[in-house]
Amino acid sequence: MPVPEKYSMRFMLTMKPDLTGLQIWVTRPAAQAIPWAKELTSLGAETVVQPMLAIEALSSAVDTAAIKNTLMNLDKYQKAIFVSQNAVEYGTEWIDRYWPQLPVCLNFFAIGETTAALLEDKLAHLDAIIASPRHAMNSDALLQLAGLQQVEGERILIFRGKGGRTHLGKSLEARGALIDYCELYARLVPKSIDKDKISALIESKLTTVIAVHSGETLDNLCKAVNKTELQWMKQQALLLPGERVANIANALGFTKLIIAENATHESMIGALNDWRQ
Repeated sequence: MPVPEKYSMRFMLTMKPDLTGLQIWVTRPAAQAIPWAKELTSLGAETVVQPMLAIEALSSAVDTAAIKNTLMNLDKYQKAIFVSQNAVEYGTEWIDRYWPQLPVCLNFFAIGETTAALLEDKLAHLDAIIASPRHAMNSDALLQLAGLQQVEGERILIFRGKGGRTHLGKSLEARGALIDYCELYARLVPKSIDKDKISALIESKLTTVIAVHSGETLDNLCKAVNKTELQWMKQQALLLPGERVANIANALGFTKLIIAENATHESMIGALNDWRQ
C-alpha cells in the first residue's frame, strides 16, 4: 500500500493558493460546511456541499437534566476542556443560563485554534488555553501543555458529544485528575442524502477531492453510497486533517491521501495547494 505524503503550509509564505479546476466535495456538518465551502470557492474551487455527519443537541429530559446538574456545579471544577466547535456552541449556551459571571478559579482549554477563538467569542473576557498553533490540533497536543501535567486531585470537566472518544479523559485520569463529562450533542448520519449531487460529482470532468474532517464522517460516507459509487470514491483524492483519520482511510482501502497537519482551514487549504503543485 502506498505511503501517503504529508503536505505542509509552506506555500502560505509566498503565494495565495489557486484552487481553480478542482471540484471539492464538502462533507462537514452543515454549520461548518457553509463557511468552509465559501472559503474554497473564493480560491477558485468548485464545491459540492453534501454533509455526511449531522449534529443535533441532546434534548431528552434525562440528557438535559444531566447537563443542568453538571453545570450547576461548574464552580467545583478547576479546569474545563472543550473538544470541538460544537461543544462550544452548545456548552456556552448552557453556561450562559446559569453562570452570568464565570467561576473565578476555572481555567478553560480548547482543542484547536478555531475552537478556542469561538470559545473566547462566546464567553467574553476569557482567554482559552490551546496547544501551539504549529502542533496538531488534537487531544495529544493538548495533553502536552504544561497546565495539564500536574493535575492530581483536580476536577476537570470535558465538554463533548455523546459517546465521544475517551483518550483525553483517560490520559488525564492516569495523571490523577477526576474527570467528568458534559455531553451536549449527538453525531448522527444525515437524515437525507442528495444522490443527485453524488451523481453530478462522478460525471464531472474536474479533478475531484473529497474533504473529510473525521473518521466517523468517512465511515458514514462509505455506508451511504453503493458499490459503484464507493469504487469511484476510492479513485479520488481524500483531504484529511491528520494521521489518525488517514489511518482509518487506509484501513478502508483509500490510497490517494492528502494529509494536512490539522483541521484548520489554513492547514487543509495549504495541504491541498501543495498536493496540487
